[in-house]
Amino acid sequence: MQAIISTYTKRFQVRESYFKEFPPADLSLVVVIPAYKEPNIDITLNSLGKCRFTSGSVEVICVVNAPSDASEAVLQINQECIRQIQEWKIQHPEHFIQLKLIREEALPKKKAGAGLARKIGMDEGLRRWGLLGKNGPILCLDADCEVSEQYLAAAEKAFQDPSLDLGHFRFEHRHENESKPALASGIIQYELHLRCYIQGLKWAGYPFAIHTVGSCMAVRAAAYARSGGMNSRKAGEDFYFMHKLLPVVKFSYLDATVFPSSRASNRVPFGTGRAQLDFLGGDSQVKESYHPDSYACLKQLFTQIPLICEQEPHQWQLPVSLKEMLEIVEFQERVQQLKRESTTKASFLKKFWQWFDGFLVLKLTHYLRDHFFPNLPVTEAAQQILAIDSPGLQDPGAPSLLMFLRKRDAFYSSMG
Repeated sequence: MQAIISTYTKRFQVRESYFKEFPPADLSLVVVIPAYKEPNIDITLNSLGKCRFTSGSVEVICVVNAPSDASEAVLQINQECIRQIQEWKIQHPEHFIQLKLIREEALPKKKAGAGLARKIGMDEGLRRWGLLGKNGPILCLDADCEVSEQYLAAAEKAFQDPSLDLGHFRFEHRHENESKPALASGIIQYELHLRCYIQGLKWAGYPFAIHTVGSCMAVRAAAYARSGGMNSRKAGEDFYFMHKLLPVVKFSYLDATVFPSSRASNRVPFGTGRAQLDFLGGDSQVKESYHPDSYACLKQLFTQIPLICEQEPHQWQLPVSLKEMLEIVEFQERVQQLKRESTTKASFLKKFWQWFDGFLVLKLTHYLRDHFFPNLPVTEAAQQILAIDSPGLQDPGAPSLLMFLRKRDAFYSSMG
């Protein structure tokens, strides 16, 4: 473990530890919470404080951050966030959760954002495990979330499996608690879109149709280091991080729930807060999602992948609608190269899916949207996806569709 961390810190020029004190010998989990312009982190901390006990201590590393050009108003909100963290520590001196604070409020303007803040905390979490010589889990949470009571215990239990390297909690936006009807409608449709995309890809046969919500991720320390750590993207860091790992590690959904905020926000270029902000400011109060015909087209491609290892290019039966895009990404040339580099079908498939990752699948989905299958209102898309293998719903409204897809996601996650 020490060698892995040493290689990582040297390769990526990770700074020395923020903390002088040694982590507790019974450390069970490390939770990382980036916080930028977060006035109510105490809600998140109180939610964690109500969690069921774990067998050991839990360190929660709060990374209060801002770019070097942050306004005085932002810094004042950050100061309130810090006050709440310090107050929580004073009020819970003997708690099994131990809060630790990292303050980085002069981050480079071009890099400052969710990815860098998350990386700072996760790098420190990696170092904490290294000091103990243990390969423990690092959990990611956001400063505007709440969690179910089994959140910590479920993570501890799951990572007792030494082969598990990557996990993702279930998630639900509490739209029923939103006092503003427009925000409630927006978050229902946004979450419905997220679930439609994963269900569509799952039906199409994409093997890594997994949710990638940043506040729900969990990764084992060594896997984190071997992957090169968290990227520094201002947004979307969760998507890229998980899809880098999914083809090469064991993944599992975790048996607990994170409740992200439904608020509108301009803190990041895209994601939940930005989607809500755009929804409120748009001309239409209808959220769109990808047309189910796009998933049918992708299905034609994905079902061919196990066969192309044994076939010549002239035998491939790839969808015509994707021909131009596949040429752009040099699909035939790359497949032939991977076949030459692989000694078995299993090794070919592993290499193939590392290349044909979630980002490339998303690019193909966008290509189909832009050239063949325009988006539909998300409720229509959800109804069509469910109609493939489910009976019609008596109430086809967005809340009922969302509830049904949540149950389906929970069913699939329980199946592993």
